[in-house]
Amino acid sequence: MEEMQAHEPVPPPYDHVFVGERRSRRAVEMRVTWESGRLAAKPLFEALRECSICPEKQLFLNLYREGEGIFEVDGDALARLREFSLSGTTIVALGRRVQRELARAGVEHVTLIHPAARGAIRSRERYRAHVADVLGRRR
Repeated sequence: MEEMQAHEPVPPPYDHVFVGERRSRRAVEMRVTWESGRLAAKPLFEALRECSICPEKQLFLNLYREGEGIFEVDGDALARLREFSLSGTTIVALGRRVQRELARAGVEHVTLIHPAARGAIRSRERYRAHVADVLGRRR
């Protein structure tokens, strides 16, 4: 009989999964996604690079189905987020709506102000500092 050997746990494929709401009307019109690094992704990508986190090596998901009006949770996205969370991947919730929904669903996450938020946080320097504080890395 062959003896079973303990295997090292497989590391998660991403360090972080960033979770947004859904694409804005403008993003849909421009045919851009988080991975494009445009619109709201631009200040986020800049802040991540300041923290020595390569945006291209992270995963970006939207929690809600595309469309206008009511925000409907995408069940497939939520299931994937649960799997990532169980694998040890850090889930980063962008904005209060996503944070509330993930808390309601019992998905462990860290909270980050959405990069398109208005007010004082809109300053690039403040947003970069916020991301560094939350994710705990600086160059």
